[in-house]
Amino acid sequence: MNVSLDLSPGQLSKLRNGHGIRVSRAMFGSGVDIIIDPMTYNNMIKKLERGKGAVISMSGAEINENKMEGTGLFGAGNKSGKISRHKKAGKWRDFSNDTARMGIDTARYGYEQYKEATNPLQTEGKKALKGLSKCSGVRLKEMVS
Repeated sequence: MNVSLDLSPGQLSKLRNGHGIRVSRAMFGSGVDIIIDPMTYNNMIKKLERGKGAVISMSGAEINENKMEGTGLFGAGNKSGKISRHKKAGKWRDFSNDTARMGIDTARYGYEQYKEATNPLQTEGKKALKGLSKCSGVRLKEMVS
């Protein structure tokens, strides 16, 4: 049977480890979905209808069933709160590498703009030589240097 119970992280931990927890009427109907045995469910409902609390625990078979189904008792994927250090390190490595490369490109562009602004004749001469070298196929850079 699938049951929704509003449980704290400590109560979830106790259920995962096979310990018993006390469930009140206010906890029933919302929160984490878990799979419990029909007999346990019937006993819990009887006690809750009388306004009493019920102590429930899960057998090994129920715990395994919850693991296989991937219910909220064990979490699914990253919902369990566990983050892989290796994945995180890889993301930061890629981010820092891209950031550094963007910074180098920005610095190069800024330097070229500065040189053009301070000495426009030199930059125009280099542009003209590049145009000539593309047309003729001769490396004029060796001649100029």
